[in-house]
Amino acid sequence: MTEESRDRVRVDLSRMAFAKDGDEARGGLLKNISASGCALEFVNPLGKIEHPFKVGQVLELEIDEIGSLQGEVMRITEEGIAVKFKSGSVEDIALVVRIMAAQNEIEIDE
Repeated sequence: MTEESRDRVRVDLSRMAFAKDGDEARGGLLKNISASGCALEFVNPLGKIEHPFKVGQVLELEIDEIGSLQGEVMRITEEGIAVKFKSGSVEDIALVVRIMAAQNEIEIDE
C-alpha cells in the first residue's frame, strides 16, 4: 500500500510488543502505528519467521511499557502482520495517541 492511499497518518517506531491469542503468543517489534492499526514485525534470530496468525483472526497486542489493544489481522507479510484495531473506545484511542505523540517527541529531540 502506498503512503498516498493511506487514510491515517502513520508514525514509525520500534517498540517491543506481543501478539497473543489464547496460549499462542509471538514477540516482535511494533514498526509503525496509526489511529486505525499497526504493523508488527516478528523477531527470530535464526532468520525464519513463523507465526500461527491468520487474516481475520482477532488478537491482543501487548505493547511494552504502554498497554494492550485488541485488533484483527488484516494482512500477512514476510516479516509479520498488519493489524486493524477493533475497539474504538476512548481509552484505546487515547493510548494510540499517546504512543504516536511520544514517538514524535523522540524524533524531534534527536
